Formats: sequence, C-alpha cells, structure tokens
Amino acid sequence: MLSAATAARDLALGHDAVCVSHQLPIWTVRRFVEGRRLWHRPDRRQCGLASLTSITWDGEDIVTVTYSEPAGAASRRPGFGA
Repeated sequence: MLSAATAARDLALGHDAVCVSHQLPIWTVRRFVEGRRLWHRPDRRQCGLASLTSITWDGEDIVTVTYSEPAGAASRRPGFGA
C-alpha cells in the first residue's frame, strides 16, 4: 500500500493524488508509517465510513499523517455501516 501511495505521489508531482482503498490496507500503512506495530484490534481502527487518511511528503520523507471524517457523526450512526 505504501508503494502504491508513493507511486501516486510520484505521478502527481506538484499536485494532490487520491487513492481509494478498503479499511485494512489504509489502517496498516498508517500504522507502519507511524512506526506502530501492524497487529491491532479491528474494533479500535480509526477508519470510519467516507473518512480520509492523508499522507504528506517533503521530498522523500513522510512528514505528517492526518485523519478526518468529512461526513461527521452521520458515518457512525447505526445503519450507516460503522
């Protein structure tokens, strides 16, 4: 997943790139980039429906990983897949 994100970064040099994936690949690459162990409890993932996880590079170095939920609390209500 990190290789795909890096390739997207290289192809979009100077612009934003968007990659779409399922929860687990996003969560594992985030944990890897943050230097955390990859095994985890799935019920504790910070990866809501329609959430965004952003990786920001400065050259070859990852400088930030941010998380947001533009859909807000609606994505966590019963019946909305969370």
